Amino acid sequence: MRGERAWKRIILLQDLVLLVASLLAAGWVRERLVGVVPGLKPTVPANEYAHLLLVFLPVWALGADRHGLHDVTTLTGPPLERLRRLLMTQAWGAVVLALILMAAQAPLNRSLIAAFLAISTVVVAVAKIPQGRWVERVHGRAVALVLGLKRGGRPGEIELLRGRKVEVLEDWTPAALRERLQEGGVDELVVGPVVPRDAVPALLAVSDDVGVPALVAVERLDHGLSPPRAELIGRSVYLSYERSEPDRPALLVKAILDRIGAALGLVLALPLLVLAAAAVRLTSRGPVFFVQERGGLNGHPFRMMKFRTMRLGAEGERDALLAANEMDGPVFKIARDPRVTPVGAWLRRTSLDELPQLVNVLLGHMSLVGPRPLPVLETRELTGSHRRRLSMKPGITCLWQVGGRNEVGFQEWMSLDLAYVDHWSLGLDLAILLRTIPALLSRRGAR
Repeated sequence: MRGERAWKRIILLQDLVLLVASLLAAGWVRERLVGVVPGLKPTVPANEYAHLLLVFLPVWALGADRHGLHDVTTLTGPPLERLRRLLMTQAWGAVVLALILMAAQAPLNRSLIAAFLAISTVVVAVAKIPQGRWVERVHGRAVALVLGLKRGGRPGEIELLRGRKVEVLEDWTPAALRERLQEGGVDELVVGPVVPRDAVPALLAVSDDVGVPALVAVERLDHGLSPPRAELIGRSVYLSYERSEPDRPALLVKAILDRIGAALGLVLALPLLVLAAAAVRLTSRGPVFFVQERGGLNGHPFRMMKFRTMRLGAEGERDALLAANEMDGPVFKIARDPRVTPVGAWLRRTSLDELPQLVNVLLGHMSLVGPRPLPVLETRELTGSHRRRLSMKPGITCLWQVGGRNEVGFQEWMSLDLAYVDHWSLGLDLAILLRTIPALLSRRGAR
């Protein structure tokens, strides 16, 4: 424990130094913009902001601790979870700064504060990558000890959604569990669904005695309903099923931000759009754009735009290639699709073929973030809980997009989409958007 507290303090100190450096960088950038940007007032000297740091840094450190930003399970877990917790921590600091700015009598530059928040978010988010690797070397990746799975079984949800390294313990006896937990190196106990219910209390008593948190799998009876929550009534645990609707004001903000983001995106990406259109038009016969009916919100079809990446008439060849489909379920995907043109292959690897969908976002058919829309035929073949992904407007990017795209199997893809639907928030959307950039640059899973 002492060693763990030591590296936590080191990482916290690094983050605080980066925050101070970010404020200085924001001042430097703003100073260069004075005289260039119309209406921008002279930058207030840096010493005028010292009192802000005296309040911001302690509150930020408290928020980081409250949201587990420096926990081993966060630092060595999924990148999206790290980013989400960082954004929540930054929000604490932003609220405090807003309160100070409203009460401050000094002529502070609000644009500098906005630049500081943006720069510090990026800088600290990038710093979490080497910090996570260092913690993994010092402490090791967060380990989930799983009971109730056969050797060789792959508990994909624990690995994919919680980012844990999975260790399977086949001996479910309390004595064997105590021996393994006392050896150390276990961050979480997972009791699988096949462990007899009457054996669970003794196992939980061992994990509680050693101080390791535990998750207990229960038989799900929802058959496609929203995830239940547990309620303790007396000495019995009940699963509570209550339909939860997304917050309507937040959805309205999401729709407004979608259109603003799409408009800005189209303006900024105009040179790329022109170059991509010219490349498609000059290298193969057929139209520049490929327009296909996709399943939208609640399954309603809409016409989605992409740059054409296949040869003319490729849609008619789909049935002949069904035997080569590499994706489970109703989705059709081939790693080396013979219908894809050379320019189309490049557009797919760089994801530039998706840029025209900004028009769909501007028209309200899609969102910047949401489950990827499937062709109408594939949408109609979705069954059971998978259809719940249609309750959110489809998006250009999503958890599947940043989680590996075509390297992710169909069932895991659907699990990611349902996790997004069940836990949606504006903060999650922002985290996914920020994660999309490195995902596109890595080209992981792009086909």
